[in-house]
Amino acid sequence: MKKSSHHRRRRPGLTSDSEGRSRPAADESRPLDADRVDLALAEEEVGDNDLAEATLAIVDRIRPYFSTILAGLAAALAAFVAYGVVQSQAEATRTQSWDACLAAMSVGDSDSFNEVIRRYPGTDAARWAELLTADAAAAEGTQMLFIDRQRAEGRLQAAVEGYSSLMAGGPQGLLGERVVFGLAKVRESLGQLAEARRGYEAVAAEFPTDALAQIATTRAAELGRESTRQWYDWFGAQKITPPASATNVVNPASAQPAVAPAAEPTAEPAQPAAGQ
Repeated sequence: MKKSSHHRRRRPGLTSDSEGRSRPAADESRPLDADRVDLALAEEEVGDNDLAEATLAIVDRIRPYFSTILAGLAAALAAFVAYGVVQSQAEATRTQSWDACLAAMSVGDSDSFNEVIRRYPGTDAARWAELLTADAAAAEGTQMLFIDRQRAEGRLQAAVEGYSSLMAGGPQGLLGERVVFGLAKVRESLGQLAEARRGYEAVAAEFPTDALAQIATTRAAELGRESTRQWYDWFGAQKITPPASATNVVNPASAQPAVAPAAEPTAEPAQPAAGQ
């Protein structure tokens, strides 16, 4: 016999609707949604009040330092603006220095290069002007070795000082290669073969793929030959003074020394730098 429907046990938490379907019963023990919202808003308001109080406390603590902070910000802004101005001026100076250096190269005299060095110290253009000045002194001194030994050595020593000054600045890249190679050539012209050979070897080692590397390797090998050392010993012993007609000589290398030289070495020497 079936039990009547009003005797069926209902599951807790369920109620029946008009059609007899079960639905969850309202849990009257839990607070209403409105109460929960009010509680959350109250807690948020308390948190906002705490944050506001903490912010005001911080403001009160730093208020005496407002003027200092503003002064610091103003100084930082001024430094930023000054940096931009300096960078702009540096770029303009760099452009002007190269224009002046190119103009000096077109003229080709030492005074023009010295003007670039004086007006734009520390720039790349000024360093290249120093290099070209040293190159000119080296070339002039090498040619004069066959006419006037004393004057030639003076010009060669000026070239040494120019190259050495550039070396002190630690030149890099092509400038560094040219400085080391030029100094090696001057040392060779002065008969300082050991120093010259080390310079050539440095060029070949540090710039192996550049144009001067093969020349430097060849010169270093030539300076290691006994015949080359003998030739330089003989040449250094000559007392070469300018002949009476030296001012009319077109090619200084073709001028004959005023004093007959001693007998040359029997070995065939390599072509020295002075004859290049």
